[in-house]
Amino acid sequence: MNVPTQIQNYEAVVDFFGSWPSFHDANVVAYDADVDSIKLTLHTWRITNQVDANGYLVLRHHALVSFRFSGLHDVQMDAFNSRNILSSLEISPCSDRGSCRVELDSVMDLSGSFSAKSGEIVSVIPCDSDGVVA
Repeated sequence: MNVPTQIQNYEAVVDFFGSWPSFHDANVVAYDADVDSIKLTLHTWRITNQVDANGYLVLRHHALVSFRFSGLHDVQMDAFNSRNILSSLEISPCSDRGSCRVELDSVMDLSGSFSAKSGEIVSVIPCDSDGVVA
């Protein structure tokens, strides 16, 4: 995965997971938007190559990763529901207005995209496999 170095504090995510995750199957557990900012909290994990006794890939290093994006434009966000699951999260630099482009591909309810003049990782909080902080 390409590390979005334009996002402030991206190192906190890389330090926790060992690399930038794909956010595939990540749960959107919090979403707050106003005229100029979007805040997202995702429950995500590191997918291993190991398979458990039931034939599922083993997931490790669960965490709640919180993002904040400001200076929004070109916002195209669809309906939000309480159990949103992402297919992927893409953050790429934009050539115009010095902003980044964020694309949320969903397997369920929340999908969309927006551009932001700034973005940051607010926190990376370890949690259990249900997204509960100890």
